Amino acid sequence: MRHGGVQLMSDVIKGTVAGGVATAVLSVVMLLIGATGFEPQLELTRMLLTLLDEPTSQYALGWALHIIIGSVVLGGFFSYIEPRLGADTHTKSGVLYGIVSWLVVMLVFLPAAGAGYFGFQLSVFAPLVTLALHVLYGGVLGWTYGKLAPTRNPFTKHHPA
Repeated sequence: MRHGGVQLMSDVIKGTVAGGVATAVLSVVMLLIGATGFEPQLELTRMLLTLLDEPTSQYALGWALHIIIGSVVLGGFFSYIEPRLGADTHTKSGVLYGIVSWLVVMLVFLPAAGAGYFGFQLSVFAPLVTLALHVLYGGVLGWTYGKLAPTRNPFTKHHPA
């Protein structure tokens, strides 16, 4: 697609780039949480490995999966679903997407990884910590996606009322 003689990035590429930025921010926060010792059982990379029945010593594989899922899968899918979420800004769409993603993790991923629904087998704080992380991811994803949009404003009212 061309706009004013300039080739615009496809929405999927924008979503993937935004997903990469959001995953990087989320990863830094996860590493900081891990460094404090707070909620060590919520280590996402090890849960991914458990889900895939891989040894937890394959730490690099867990991080690679985390980056691919956060950037390519979730970021690319966000570009498709974002206009359908009904929020009036990219950032709000991202936060909503983060909450929906959190629900999927709570009801599908954590039980499959042996942590039970909402991760209560890990900790009573698991749902709150993971909700905060998903809202952060979604907010950064939507904001970055909005910065890559033609208006360059993640708070633009872009959906018709």
